[in-house]
Amino acid sequence: MMIKKETALLIERKVVGFFLIRYLILAIGVSVRKILWIWGRLYFAAKVPNRGTGCVCHWAVDLKYPQNIYLGSRVVIGLNTSIGAHSPVHIGDFVRISNDVQIETATLDFRNTKLPYRHISKPIFIERGVWIGAKAIVLGGVTIGEECIIAAGSVVTKSVPPRTIVGGNPARVLGKIQNT
Repeated sequence: MMIKKETALLIERKVVGFFLIRYLILAIGVSVRKILWIWGRLYFAAKVPNRGTGCVCHWAVDLKYPQNIYLGSRVVIGLNTSIGAHSPVHIGDFVRISNDVQIETATLDFRNTKLPYRHISKPIFIERGVWIGAKAIVLGGVTIGEECIIAAGSVVTKSVPPRTIVGGNPARVLGKIQNT
């Protein structure tokens, strides 16, 4: 027997309307998130041996070639980030990487007409104190200087000097960070 969508929504509303059931659902949600947070830390620690202390990585991060990832201390990597380290990726101390960021050292060599295309890759260096906004893309061969800000949605195809704010596709200089 098939329950109509409206009936299912009505049942859901009534069930969640009970205080104890709603509280139980919320409590289970908090517990599951804590377990996943712990799992993420353990999984990340097992996968990325080359890291400093105090690194935090969301459990849903995709790490390709984690043996080529080198992290400083207190690096934070957000939800759904992907780091493809076909070549080495060096991330300095106090770097913050937001959600849905793509860091990719490799691409395919389309100049060769023979299939399969071979990978070509270049290392990436993200220096101390960089903040990378949500949905940004950082491509191989790039060095991002100390304390830079990469705006959300940017595509970084060229190196960025220290204390610079960049944004756009391709990323261009939007401003400089003044010494305080």
